[in-house]
Amino acid sequence: MITLYIARRVGEALLTLVAVGFAAFLLLHLMPYNVAAILAGPTASPAEVAQVAAAIGQNLPLPVQFVRWLGQLVSGGLYQTAARAMPTLELLALGSGLAMILALGLGWVQVRYPDSLLDRVAASLAFVLYTLPSFWIGFILIYFFAIDLLWLPAQGPSLNPSSQHQWFLYMILPVVTLALTTIATWSTSVRAAVEESLRSDYVRTARAKGASERLVFRRHVLRNALLPLITTAGMSLPSLFNNVIAIEWLFSMQGLGSGLIDSLTSFDYGTAVDLVFVIGAVTVLGSFAADLLYLLADPRIQYR
Repeated sequence: MITLYIARRVGEALLTLVAVGFAAFLLLHLMPYNVAAILAGPTASPAEVAQVAAAIGQNLPLPVQFVRWLGQLVSGGLYQTAARAMPTLELLALGSGLAMILALGLGWVQVRYPDSLLDRVAASLAFVLYTLPSFWIGFILIYFFAIDLLWLPAQGPSLNPSSQHQWFLYMILPVVTLALTTIATWSTSVRAAVEESLRSDYVRTARAKGASERLVFRRHVLRNALLPLITTAGMSLPSLFNNVIAIEWLFSMQGLGSGLIDSLTSFDYGTAVDLVFVIGAVTVLGSFAADLLYLLADPRIQYR
C-alpha cells in the first residue's frame, strides 16, 4: 500500500514540476523586456537584434523554446544550478529544524504554565517575531552579534573552499534568522495540539498509572503535537523560500535566492528559469517528505 502511494506521489510530483517549469518559463518570457535587444547592446541595429534573437531561439514558438530549455536543463543546466542549491538546502534544513525545536519548547511552556509570566513572555515574543519581516530580524542580529559584540561574522558562508572550515560559524546568524521568522506560526500550532493532547483520555490514563510528566510528554503528547507541526511545516515551504531569498541577500550567501535575484537583474532569463524550477522542485519534494514523515510520527495513518 505504501509502495503504491509513493509511486503515485512521485508521478504527481513529476507532473507538478513540469507545470511549475512551464509556468515560470511562460511568465519570464512575458515580461516587457526584449532579451535579444539587451544582449545585442543599445547601439545594435534591428538586423543585429534579429540575428541575436535567432541565435538564442527567441524567434521560435514558445512550446519549442520550452522543449529546448528542458533539454538544456537535463544536459547541464541542472548540474550547474545544484552548486547554488546546497547553501539554500543547508539553510532551509537547519533553520527549519531549529524552528521546530523552538516551537515545541514555546508551545510546551505556554501549555505547562498557562497565564504565567513565561506564558505571557512567550506569547509576546511570538507576536513580535510574527510581525517583523525576516530582513529586519537579520539586521538586528547583525547589529548586536556582528557589529556591536563582534562575536559572529556578518556574512553567510561562501562557495569558496577555503572558507569551509568556518562554515558553522558563518551559518549561525542566517540559521537563527530563519528560525526566528518561523517559530511564531509553528508554536501556535504546537500549543493547540499540546492542549488537545493533554485533555485526551490516554494522557489521563497514563497519569493515573503513575507516569511522570516527562514520560507523558515524550510518549504521548510529543507524538501527537508533531502531526500538526509537520502539516504546518509542509504548508510553510513557499513562505520559507521567500524568507530564504531575503536572508541570502542580506547575508551575501551564494544560494538559489541570491542567484535568482542576480539573474533577473542581469536579464539572464535562462538561469532564472532554472533556479525557479529547482526552487519548485525542492518545495514539491519537501511536501512529499512531510507526507512520509506522517508515517514515522504516527504508524496508524493509512495511505491510499
